[in-house]
Amino acid sequence: MTFSQNQNAVQFWTPIAYTRLILYTTALILRTTVRHAFGRTPKGQSLLAGFAIQLLKVIMGGRVLNINQSRTMMAFSSNVTAHLNSGTFRQSSKEQWATKVKGQGWNGFWIPYRDQSSKEKTKMDLKNKVSAADIGAGCDIVMFAIHGGAMVMGDALMFLSNYRAWMKELQIKHNVKIGILSVEYSMSPEVPYPGALNECVAAYSHLVEYQGIDPHRVVMCGDSAGGNLCLATALKLRDDYPHIGLPAAQVLFSPWVMCTKHYKDSPEDYITNDGGSIYVEAYTQNLTKIRTSPYVAPILASTLVGLPKMLIFIGGLETLRLSIENFVEKATAEGLDLEVHLKEGQVHDYALVEDISGPKIVAEANQIVGKFVAQVRDKYIGLTV
Repeated sequence: MTFSQNQNAVQFWTPIAYTRLILYTTALILRTTVRHAFGRTPKGQSLLAGFAIQLLKVIMGGRVLNINQSRTMMAFSSNVTAHLNSGTFRQSSKEQWATKVKGQGWNGFWIPYRDQSSKEKTKMDLKNKVSAADIGAGCDIVMFAIHGGAMVMGDALMFLSNYRAWMKELQIKHNVKIGILSVEYSMSPEVPYPGALNECVAAYSHLVEYQGIDPHRVVMCGDSAGGNLCLATALKLRDDYPHIGLPAAQVLFSPWVMCTKHYKDSPEDYITNDGGSIYVEAYTQNLTKIRTSPYVAPILASTLVGLPKMLIFIGGLETLRLSIENFVEKATAEGLDLEVHLKEGQVHDYALVEDISGPKIVAEANQIVGKFVAQVRDKYIGLTV
């Protein structure tokens, strides 16, 4: 089946494409500036945060860019910022923190525990070489990370600064050592469903069966499309690979549960139904059988019973809010153990991205994640005593 992408987007970087992009971006920036000047933006939102949200709307909103153009824009904006913030813009810096690893049917990065009690100790620890054989070594908890990006963009290290912050938070405040296995899954539409899901299942299987990590020591985490893949991976493990064992818990940031029903766009958010339709088509090839599969739309699962406890972050202004709340309602009714944090005045992925919510709010989210993961460690110790 031919994938149509965005029929409104000019397919190549032509003068027309540049003109449309500039006009659309300028209109959004002017609108944000005027609204901010008259106090019409969300309470506490800075003008720079408003600009960042509008830039993300240009990239992910599906109004003027096709998928390849969105990827290019993401590479030159959000991801560049993310790697600058984490100090990993240079390849040598990335390699200090993350080791490229792979197994049968998957690729990713292992981010080992590093002592962050002082700059000197961190600097010394980063000199220690790590290999794929070291996955899980020296860790109380292994976090299994799946990045977002609408199934079509993003990379396994785009939230490296957050991973490092969680590592430090857990070490300093909870005396817990964590490492992170971040999956570099294949993008759609080049590799549509079930490509990404199969790779996540394969990576988790490698972690548990090959590396010998007890599932009770594993916490899955993912944002947006990564949150979708966390839920889908857990459902797949529950249904088809029960012998492997489910992770102890999941941390989900604005998870994309892929409701078939479209909700009204939030004017404050950068996630839109136009963009969502493009990305769903890219991932599912617009096949009804796939679109309605619980491994694509976890909210459509006949039951969620058996899934691990979850920590869920929801932005009060995000377009996906109602769909996530419907998922929470379903999970709660079925007896799942949930901890939900709804932050009014915030947009999609607010708990991860400082550019759109500010360092204070992201730091608060890091503390919540740290406390949650520490509780998983404490329960595991209780199980093994």
